[in-house]
Amino acid sequence: MRALLLFLTTAALLHANPVELFDGKSLAGWKASENTGSWSVKHGAIVANGKRSHLFYNGPVAHADFTNFILEIEACAAARSNSGVFIHTAWQKTGWPDHGYEIQINNSYNGHGQHRELKRTGSIYAVRNLTKSPIADDQWFTLRIQVAGKRVIVHVDDKLAVDYIEPDGPLHPAFPPTRRLSSGTIALQAHDPGSTVRFRRITLTQLPANHDPAIPLRPSADGCGATRDRIDSLAARNIPFIDYHVHLRGGMTADKALARQATTGINLGILKNLGQGWPIETDAQLAAFLDETESYPLFRGIQVNDRDWHTTHDKTLLDRLDYILADTMIMPMPDDNGPMTKLFEPATYTIDDPEAWMKRYLKHNLRVLAEPCNILANPTYLPPSVEPLYDTLWTDERMKLVIQAAIDNHVALEINARSGFPRDRFIRHARNMGAKFTTGSNNSDDQPVDMSRCFKAYQSHRITKAQTWVP
Repeated sequence: MRALLLFLTTAALLHANPVELFDGKSLAGWKASENTGSWSVKHGAIVANGKRSHLFYNGPVAHADFTNFILEIEACAAARSNSGVFIHTAWQKTGWPDHGYEIQINNSYNGHGQHRELKRTGSIYAVRNLTKSPIADDQWFTLRIQVAGKRVIVHVDDKLAVDYIEPDGPLHPAFPPTRRLSSGTIALQAHDPGSTVRFRRITLTQLPANHDPAIPLRPSADGCGATRDRIDSLAARNIPFIDYHVHLRGGMTADKALARQATTGINLGILKNLGQGWPIETDAQLAAFLDETESYPLFRGIQVNDRDWHTTHDKTLLDRLDYILADTMIMPMPDDNGPMTKLFEPATYTIDDPEAWMKRYLKHNLRVLAEPCNILANPTYLPPSVEPLYDTLWTDERMKLVIQAAIDNHVALEINARSGFPRDRFIRHARNMGAKFTTGSNNSDDQPVDMSRCFKAYQSHRITKAQTWVP
């Protein structure tokens, strides 16, 4: 019933008298700021290419002052192009617009110099940043922006990108005070001479002043620990916060993950376990997972459980993944000649000599880190029977051997939200040695996992954008 209501209310909104803002042949009704030569009309599309300039709508529709509306724009960005659409903004002769919000268009532009741009198409720039673009370069897509009251919903084609509610009270200090939802015109962006973005159909549907911002229904953002101050602080500093450890199991689906990403501001990576006896055993199953999730603006990965995974599966399929996550929680027991044993099932084995076992376990860690994986989940994991000996077994020397192996093999170290691994001492060593970090929830079902531990680790250890791994 909830899904049906969401469909009906959204469908009703989209059939409420859209008005064309672009005539398809001229810039009538639009006014360019500095560097007016950055704008032209070719083959029925507005073309943005050249030095910084913004094209403001100043036509007759609603006197170019919009409050609640649905804006639809068909756009196409060339490779390494950067642009955007401003809402609730105001004419400005020069500079980046101070008023309103920018909805980003950027599929593959990575920035210049030391700056790596990670705010992709569909992001609300520096407020709700999407780290993976849902669209390929040179592909026409529809950007749909709905504004009602304090709520902004962004879709890229038919996929939800952002569902943001502007908070009451002062915004983060990094945000200009004029970055507020109120009313205003819209503007298109020409970012730089290397960027070429085309805009063709531009329509706006005005919504009533009393339109209920709760329509369409909004999935809950509760329970993930993504408080306003945490997300705003990271977004304002351009630090990506990505949970790569979201299993499609226990009722969790790609659609549910997408809704959670849109409402919480936490970017997500979805995965399935690969190995004998796990959800993905064959290349056909791996291909099906990739095909089914291809259109989602979510990172896609696998968690590998067999140590020969990189030699037994089709490399062209593995290359389609955004990341590969490994862990050390399955190893031979009771010795190196024993069967592979799940350490998280303590009833199936015993550890009689913790120190001797730890020496074997350290070698096992180094073997896993030598595989062509991207993320080590639950670093310094210990099974229940020896976990009380953590500070004894995980000496500084052993920690540093693992960290150095991760650095040498370009493997990021996960800070896990649920397990408590790795402990602060390991994180501190890893940060000082120059390791890269990720975060992970390791969900068992479709219920929210509190990511507070990860947020706190980023804050207390002052983890930066440069120390955060992104595919």
